[in-house]
Parts: sequence; structure tokens; C-alpha cells
Amino acid sequence: MDGSLVTWTCRALLLDVDGTLVDSAESVRAAWSAVAQELGADAGTVAAAALARRATEVAEEFFAPEDRAHALDASLRASVGTAHLVRALPGAADLLGSLPDGAWGCVTSGRREILTARLRGAGLPVPAVFVTAEDVECGKPHPQPYLRGAELVGVDPVDAVALEDTPDGVRSARAAGLRVVGVLGTHAPDDLRAAGADVLVDAPGRVRVTADGDVLRLTVHGASTRSPAGR
Repeated sequence: MDGSLVTWTCRALLLDVDGTLVDSAESVRAAWSAVAQELGADAGTVAAAALARRATEVAEEFFAPEDRAHALDASLRASVGTAHLVRALPGAADLLGSLPDGAWGCVTSGRREILTARLRGAGLPVPAVFVTAEDVECGKPHPQPYLRGAELVGVDPVDAVALEDTPDGVRSARAAGLRVVGVLGTHAPDDLRAAGADVLVDAPGRVRVTADGDVLRLTVHGASTRSPAGR
């Protein structure tokens, strides 16, 4: 971090989960290794791929058509069963604890049961607003997930800020009209900048929030900025 400081006001935060609020890599590896071993695939290869791809993509690439439905079902059960391996990223609990009820939600590409288990496994609260793969027809980078999230928290997208760790997630939020804090750790800084992140941080705890009525005042200690402060 170079000490860049951004201050924004908004009315809601919409946050990704994996790689943004929690480190779920150990859980993902354990879950998909178990599925691969059950179905006779190479556990190391499948587990490595699962860290960067959606469950449906992993199933399609590594398992025969007749095994894919079982692989997805087994991966769901295994992911929930290994949620105790998930860890909150630095400052995530403090950030979520500073947000008023109803002023935030999670927007993810994963399945609701898994993401709920991961938040609980990491000791983080589960929001009232949760947009998952089951809730939209088009996933990230399409804007639909964040448009749906803004609708559910009751704000115009321009009055919300997203936290995201992937280029596709950043593109989704930007296309929906949100400002975006990119969280480093899973992708290179240049990739998040190219996708449109307004500011980069090395942990969710770099975002500080104070509430003034229904207005959230954000102070972001980031690595770089691309939009004017104070919006």
C-alpha cells in the first residue's frame, strides 16, 4: 500500500465472499480432492482447478457427463462439511460489524448453502441480502448479480460500493454502476485495475465505515485510485 486515501459516501456495501471476506482455499482443495478421489480423477489437478473456476466448470472439464450431477452434489456436501477450514480475511469481521443491518449484502458466484456455511465457518455474520448463482440467470461479469443486489438492499446502484477480488466480479459491479474496491490476494493488481477497480486494498480491513443515518461514510486506505475521492 502506498498510503493513498479515498473517502466516499454511499448507502450500501455489496461484497463478494471467497477471496474478499474469507480465505476458503483449504476448504475448496479438501472438498474437491474428496470428489475427485471418489470418481477416479486426479485429486491434485481437480483441486487446483477448483480454486479458480465455478463448480459447474470443474465438473464439465474433469468428469464424464453421467458423473457431473453427482460431482456437483458431492462437492456441495463436501464444501459444507469442510467449512470449518475457512478463515476470515484480516479486518473482515470489523468491517461487517460496522455496517448497519440492511445496509449490506453479499453477491457471489457460488451456491447459497456453501457460501452461508463458509461465512459461519469463518465466524462472520450472514447478511439478510444474499445474491448467489441460484438467484440470477447471468453470472459475473454480467451486471445482473449486482443490479439484483442493489435492488434487494433498496438503493440505486450508483449509491452502492462493491468489494471484489476477481476481474469478473469487478466488471460485473462496474457494469451495474457501482464503485469498486478491489481486494488483492487472488489476482494481480494490474488485472483488477484493467477490469475497472477504483481503488485496491490488501485486506477488507482497509475499508472503514461510519454510519450517519442512512448514509455510510467510507475511508479506504488503498494502493491506487482511478476515480476522484468524495463521490
